[in-house]
Amino acid sequence: TGGERTGGEQAGGPLAELDGVVVGRRLRLDGLLTVGPGERLLVTGENGVGKTTLLRVLAGDLEPDAGSVRRPARIGYLAQELPARSTRLPLLDAYAAGRPGPPDEYADRLLALGLFREEDLHVPVAALSAGQQRRLQIANLVTRPADLLVLDEPTNHIALDLVEDLETALSAYPGAVVAVSHDRGFRDRFPGERLELRAGRRG
Repeated sequence: TGGERTGGEQAGGPLAELDGVVVGRRLRLDGLLTVGPGERLLVTGENGVGKTTLLRVLAGDLEPDAGSVRRPARIGYLAQELPARSTRLPLLDAYAAGRPGPPDEYADRLLALGLFREEDLHVPVAALSAGQQRRLQIANLVTRPADLLVLDEPTNHIALDLVEDLETALSAYPGAVVAVSHDRGFRDRFPGERLELRAGRRG
């Protein structure tokens, strides 16, 4: 039962907890699945076994039909697909949205991540490539306060050299990370526990 932790050794217990969660025929988790503070968990399995469903439940994007879910208030969720409609805001404004102060104050922080060049900052998000929009999502995730990052195929839409940048950003991230990825290199280098799903159940 890789990835299962009682969390008893953690101060205050687990950060997130799924207990007997059922979602239609897609997911049926017997017993407890816990994620402790700072823990790394990689969810593996064939296509269609419930990995995305599990991540959506964990992120609060989907409520289960049965069972209980306890999750931290601050979660960063990277969905597998890009939003169907993109904002017309310039890149820097979109990155700074919801943060105090004018967008210009965040230019250096965004550029320091190495994901964009200065000339990208004023391009409307809707005009960016799929890869650039993915980079913006990742930039937001790793620079906003969260206790748990839930990443569904984080390497989708990004070039190989950026996978390395993503791994570097994640290694410096102090919170917990739960991820699904078909990228073999990303999986091989991913630190921490493994949870295999088969037909919506633990493997």
